[in-house]
Amino acid sequence: MKRSVLVLLFLIFIFGYFLRIMFLHNNILTFGYDQARDAVNALEIAHGHLKIFGPPASQPGLFHGVFYYYVLAPFYLIGRGSPIVAAYGIALINSLTILIVFYLTFLMTKNIKTSLIAGFLYAISFEATQYATWLSNPTLGIVTVPLMYLGLWEWINRKEKYWLIIAALGLGLSIQSEIFLAYHIVPLVIWLYIGRKNVTRKQLMTFGGVLILTLLTMFLAQLKFGIVPTINAVKSLANGDNGNLAYEKSIGDYLILYLNQTGRIFSFNSYPGNVGWSFVLVIAMAITGIIKHDRKILFLDTWLFSHLSVVTVGGTSTPFLMVGIGPAVSILIASFIGTWINKKYYILAFAVLIILIYGNISMTISQNKNAATLFSIQKDMVLNKEISAVDYTYSNANGKPFSVNTLTSPLWVNIVWSYLYKWYGQDKYNYIPTWHGRGQEGQVIALNDDNNKWNLGFSIIEPQDGIPPQYLPEFMGQENSYSKIVGEKSFGAILVQERDKQNLKILP
Repeated sequence: MKRSVLVLLFLIFIFGYFLRIMFLHNNILTFGYDQARDAVNALEIAHGHLKIFGPPASQPGLFHGVFYYYVLAPFYLIGRGSPIVAAYGIALINSLTILIVFYLTFLMTKNIKTSLIAGFLYAISFEATQYATWLSNPTLGIVTVPLMYLGLWEWINRKEKYWLIIAALGLGLSIQSEIFLAYHIVPLVIWLYIGRKNVTRKQLMTFGGVLILTLLTMFLAQLKFGIVPTINAVKSLANGDNGNLAYEKSIGDYLILYLNQTGRIFSFNSYPGNVGWSFVLVIAMAITGIIKHDRKILFLDTWLFSHLSVVTVGGTSTPFLMVGIGPAVSILIASFIGTWINKKYYILAFAVLIILIYGNISMTISQNKNAATLFSIQKDMVLNKEISAVDYTYSNANGKPFSVNTLTSPLWVNIVWSYLYKWYGQDKYNYIPTWHGRGQEGQVIALNDDNNKWNLGFSIIEPQDGIPPQYLPEFMGQENSYSKIVGEKSFGAILVQERDKQNLKILP
């Protein structure tokens, strides 16, 4: 490959990485319950406490793999607990997908221009920039899913053994990252059957062996947790979560959900400014490949629509279940733009490129300054606002001991604020507050209980998204029963109240 091509590819990679991290220096990073929990686990691994359990899945009884924790561990170790350093590291790993997209496109089209266009389109993808710094286990699927399809494409078209190993690693690590990404087994089986002339029994056995080794920690974790809860979880999924699938949803409901979710994914990786136009563009290209019996487009189609197999078990309820499908959108669009260039339809190719560039970069600039808006439930649980809230408590305490209580999502789990005070507060102010809220039994990280000795305190109320409305007045009533508000300040949707127990006047 020419040096000029490698230089251009490197520049595309650097530009893509810049788009992913452009707001990190301002502490623009979603940091909620999941992120704090994962930070604690990653730091424990970094300090020698090895684990086999990954994050719990949304379906009780199932766990994701522990792979994500081990990827996070060195970044948290280097950053001494800094989520920002971890985000820089994860963004760098996720940016490697730009190179995978370029290489897979080249293997499929044998065209350098088309491959560079595909890499560039993925570099500027709005969805990709959102995933890049989202510190949650599904984000690694951005790399591992296209890695599986890279290995699969070459496995069914060539006979080199290492490609099937890459396909197995890609699938296994995808399932480690998000257990429900096992649905990519369906397109894999389809293409192994289509390319069966190049697939031997020995290769299948090798593939299965590598896949099992990659998933070994997950098997061990499920066995340790107990096989019965795992079986019950699978049965619950098969029954539509509650066993009353026939009464809860009809086929039309699933069709609408699937089309809506697919439309958003197509949009966030093509032209995020208009879901309708984006959906029509990608669908038209996908159907064209079917009509022309274009093998590479058909391959991309099975990738694009792969999550159809999990729609009836809740496959469209979470946007990150389609993680890793975005690269297929970039390759598909690039394939058509490359064809237009070869046919000298320069104006059409240039016009589409300009529209896609404008749509993605403008959306990235407008949305990423607010952190992971595609995935976060509590939109204002952003590190810069949380740190400002912590600074406010220390500033008003003026060096004196103080205590805190919090209203959080999940309810009564203080992990975010315990982590922030121990990582950030301790380092900057040389002491941490005590805790005067509900008992913290079973929490993975906690502040020391005050034992009702506090005079100066603060109530930290998280954004109300995800918190049942009846708990806010209950929390305020408890705090008001033994303290008085002497000041308060909002940091976005995060509210901090300064409280003084001594100044409270008890009414007769």
